[in-house]
Amino acid sequence: MARHIYVHIPFCEAKCLYCSFFSCVKHDMVEEFFEAAHKELAGLEVNPDVNGDEVDTVYFGGGTPSSVDSKYVCDLLQEVLVKFGINPKVSEVTIEVNPHSLTLAKAKAYKEAGFNRVSMGVQSLTDSVLKTLGRLHDASLAKEAISILKGAGFTNISCDLMLGIPGQTYDNLIGDAAYLVEQGINHVSMYSLSIEAGTPFEKMYPHLDEVVDEDLERKMYHGLRDFLGEHGIKAYEISNCAKEGCESKHNTSYWEGMEYYAIGAGSHGYIEGVRFGHPDDIDSYINNPSNVQVEETLTLSEKIHEYAMLRLRMTRGISRCEFKTRFGLDFDDVFGATVSSLIKDGYLISEEDMVTLTDKGLDYANIVFEEFI
Repeated sequence: MARHIYVHIPFCEAKCLYCSFFSCVKHDMVEEFFEAAHKELAGLEVNPDVNGDEVDTVYFGGGTPSSVDSKYVCDLLQEVLVKFGINPKVSEVTIEVNPHSLTLAKAKAYKEAGFNRVSMGVQSLTDSVLKTLGRLHDASLAKEAISILKGAGFTNISCDLMLGIPGQTYDNLIGDAAYLVEQGINHVSMYSLSIEAGTPFEKMYPHLDEVVDEDLERKMYHGLRDFLGEHGIKAYEISNCAKEGCESKHNTSYWEGMEYYAIGAGSHGYIEGVRFGHPDDIDSYINNPSNVQVEETLTLSEKIHEYAMLRLRMTRGISRCEFKTRFGLDFDDVFGATVSSLIKDGYLISEEDMVTLTDKGLDYANIVFEEFI
């Protein structure tokens, strides 16, 4: 039985103009934060029988974990591995990094500590686009960071690319992807820019659709997905593409409705049917790291509907057999009318055991998901 652990490191060098994730640019509380994280971890009760998948995963996200001294991160990882009895040689252990804060010394320290997968926020390899996003790095620094990771011995590297950005062209995006392919990157996460409440972009682009043509954004999405697929980096989820065997096992656990632990201020977890979260407040976390707030307790019906929605994010879709095994119910008895209606509208396709999104469904995925909530 697998365990999945998410660790939130809520520190960044600067706040990106589009970002709404909880993070802090002041680093005067880093040491106290990690002391609190060690306390939280020490007090956790670990259930050895969580989930029905096979591979343990650990994911250090943020924020920007690479923005703090690697010793803090590596020491905490070591304690996580011991606490949960996880062997990094047979598990997936990921750390998020940004090009501006990554050094060879940090990369080597991560590798030695047990991280075996890196997810890097490249976002673009076009300087003008990076400037629009408010990123600290330029294209040359991102390319150097890829070389650093490879030089430190990492072979499982994921890079984020963003699309639908004001001023970005289709050729910009495909050119960026071509460089990642050339460098042997085996996983690409692709995200369309969205305007989040409370971000500088909300004021800068209150009507993004007037700045970025919707048809161009969709051309970028499908073109990038197709380009990567042609080079062996195939879509396995709406926003994620990977070479065979390099899919993110940690993120897949979310889409398959698995449970996961959460450590750190601003982190959110899901254990024994209960969703919980730590307050988005570093001071509060330092003073009481075990303080979590119950956000919701899922009923069986809610679990079923959420499972269907999340599995539709996956390229392989929903397996009727797997649904029956998991819930003891016939999928078509529960969702038959909904699926028939969405097939008629061109959003879904049903083939033998599987129900999946069509290309039209990909473009209007939120409409489809609402029918399953």
